[in-house]
Amino acid sequence: MDIVKQIIDQRVNRILEENPELFLGADLDRKRSKAFLLLGVAAYLDVDIAEAAQYITDGGNDGGFDAAYIEEAQDSQLNVVLFQSKYSRKLDNDSNFPSNAVEKAVNTVKCVFDPSAHIQLNEKSREKVNEIRSFILDGSIPYVTFVMLNNGLTWNKDGQNHIDNAFADQQQVNFVHFSHKDILNYINRSASIETQMNFSGKAIQEDYNYKRVIVGRVSVNEIYQMMEEFGDRLLEKNIRRYLGKNTVNEQISQTLLSDTKRQNFFFFNNGITMICERFAYNGLQEKNWNVKIKRLQIINGGQTCRTIYQTLKEHQEIDFSQVYILVRLYEVNDDEDIVQDITYATNNQNPVDFRDLKSNDTIQILLETGARELGYIYKRKRDNLGNANVIPSTVAAEAVFAVWRGKPHLAKYRRNEFFNKYYKEIFDGLNAPQMIIAVLIFRYCDNFRKYRSVDADVRAQRPYSQYFMAYMTGRRLLNEMDISLDSLNHVNFESVRNYFELNKERLYREEEQKLIEILRVYFNEKQLHEIDGRTMAAAFRRFDLLLRYLS
Repeated sequence: MDIVKQIIDQRVNRILEENPELFLGADLDRKRSKAFLLLGVAAYLDVDIAEAAQYITDGGNDGGFDAAYIEEAQDSQLNVVLFQSKYSRKLDNDSNFPSNAVEKAVNTVKCVFDPSAHIQLNEKSREKVNEIRSFILDGSIPYVTFVMLNNGLTWNKDGQNHIDNAFADQQQVNFVHFSHKDILNYINRSASIETQMNFSGKAIQEDYNYKRVIVGRVSVNEIYQMMEEFGDRLLEKNIRRYLGKNTVNEQISQTLLSDTKRQNFFFFNNGITMICERFAYNGLQEKNWNVKIKRLQIINGGQTCRTIYQTLKEHQEIDFSQVYILVRLYEVNDDEDIVQDITYATNNQNPVDFRDLKSNDTIQILLETGARELGYIYKRKRDNLGNANVIPSTVAAEAVFAVWRGKPHLAKYRRNEFFNKYYKEIFDGLNAPQMIIAVLIFRYCDNFRKYRSVDADVRAQRPYSQYFMAYMTGRRLLNEMDISLDSLNHVNFESVRNYFELNKERLYREEEQKLIEILRVYFNEKQLHEIDGRTMAAAFRRFDLLLRYLS
């Protein structure tokens, strides 16, 4: 029996035991399949189980995808990651990802990203599709990664033919196989990497301020081999998630494939920044150093490395032996402060996820301590294997941004900027009681939207309004308690929490009726059930709806 499969199966059982509220009303096989899906989504996106649960859409009429992650990027780009999961209980048998499931995924992409195409969907899936299509109708260009998740082998030739026939020349779509082995690699990603790397030609080595650095050129074949051997373990400290093809890494790939530009790749790319605890080489050798490296990590250029790896893997017929890239290798020992500073400085031109960099900030430590004193667990560092009842810092940031900072229109799609652009706005002056109440409100509103109403106008807006409803409910709670946000602290925390728990359904329903009145005026007195879901989704992304509420 495959030992890796056993380990993942044990982890699936642990998720079931620790998060029973996520698996209500399903038989054991469906529970196990969903637990594996949660684990795979959390590992691929590098998020906690609690956050991964937000992206799950599986069920009847799911449209061919079991989970969907949507992220608004720069330059009108929309990153969408779809997941389809197949979990086999037969741990002693390896099977390919079904080719008919690949065919279904191909058809899903064709339908979902064409706003004019009709597709039969359940409520969860329809909500995601309407959000995606609302972005497209606003002019966003989608870049799609479809992750085929299983505890077996990748798809066979028939499956690949389905992909090639539909998207061979389409640069916006990428299909990825993510298996139990990839999940385990993610779980074990902190294992130390000791390897060697060949610098071609002459390189520069200098000791500076009690640190050492090598700068030189390295063959892209060398990068490919390291990614093949270590994968995402190399990118543990890299703060950019790789979400598939986009305009930047597509240009990198095109340069590598161009017969005229390939040889000058070194001059076109900004290069890769690496850190290590120690490196050694033969200093008596004039050039072509073989550098032995202990505890290697890539902190800038992760997308470049992934693109190099994917391009070389898909085009093994091309000779890349004379293609090089600039590499900066810093020896920084175990100085975590300098590692964070270098990581921030080399990535801040295009930030994606700075959660780990901020995890040791004073405010994060205080929130962790304050939450613990109130009986809650605040996780300031990533852990995709925890209990959904704890509060990850990403969920806290999302809730506070929507509930207390008055930015519900940004909280849903700007997660990649919570710990960079909006960090001070979200966390400055925030205490643990304020954070916990925000999370309780946000989670209640997010869960309430799943309830089906007999009122057609309520049904029309509820799938898209949870962030706005969290904001409204938070304001209403403070008003009824006759306190300001600044005065919400450990002294009155219990009374505020108890009041919310006793009155949350009433607060929600009354504020929802106010929202429906605002929406009817917003849409020129139309009945809300007559409004297209894409239009409704777009309304909640816009600041003007918030202004109407405030006025």
